[in-house]
Amino acid sequence: MPPDSMTVKLGYRAQSEDTSVETDVFEFGLLRQRLVWQRWQMAARLIRWSKTTSLRGMKKAKGDAASTCFAQAVLGDCWLPVLTPRGNETMWIQDPSEIARLLHPIFERFEVPYYITGGVAAIVYGEPRTTRDLDLVINLQRDNILPLAAALSAAGFYCPPGAVEDIQVGRGQTLSVTHIEMVLNADIVLNADTAFDRSKMQRRRLETLDEAGTQQFWVASPEDVILAKLLWGKRSQSQKQWRDVLGVMKVQGEHLDFAYLMQWAEPLELSVALGQAIVEAGL
Repeated sequence: MPPDSMTVKLGYRAQSEDTSVETDVFEFGLLRQRLVWQRWQMAARLIRWSKTTSLRGMKKAKGDAASTCFAQAVLGDCWLPVLTPRGNETMWIQDPSEIARLLHPIFERFEVPYYITGGVAAIVYGEPRTTRDLDLVINLQRDNILPLAAALSAAGFYCPPGAVEDIQVGRGQTLSVTHIEMVLNADIVLNADTAFDRSKMQRRRLETLDEAGTQQFWVASPEDVILAKLLWGKRSQSQKQWRDVLGVMKVQGEHLDFAYLMQWAEPLELSVALGQAIVEAGL
């Protein structure tokens, strides 16, 4: 059972070193009472606030060069001067659901199954936090990448031609796109042909991320988010991945499909890590 009271099981771990166990338990008790869209909106406000604060700080330090500096920071290696928006800074502080809102109808039109994963999925099912990019997995034959890339370009996305070619000829699996006006990034990954990857696509959920119910997107299941984060953390030793795992487990609690988690933990060599996460999440 989840830690709903101040009685905490031995081994429970707070999300950060400067947070007491009692405070952590109390805060996650509140998060469990929130709906999916409410937790996402909490995170969306954090994301917009952090971007606004960063832009103000760079304006103060760089003056007129702030817009270029900010866009370069967001685009990273994909930076091209011709993509710099001018006089449209309010667009730059949007959260990743805005780019999902643009991508969803394109995938639907081309009948491309997809799901959101990564940081956004961890927020949907767990602890609200900031995140920069949107990570998606799609089911797409490589031969169909050109018409999809053309549709993305027509919708205002920059699609690196080299990445499109790499996918087409089998050299690559990821297409990183940038919406030119909003300077928002999305990493679109072709689904791998493994039993686990097929299972993740089959178990995706249609989640609502706004109060009005107008923003509905396919998101990886909470169990698959946990397993994917454990896999990534195993490779990178990332504490952020571990915190996301604990956040999802603390919020979802007894609603998790533990049989499914155990089913895949063994072949993915995650049994020890999953067991540790269960203990530290108080489950």
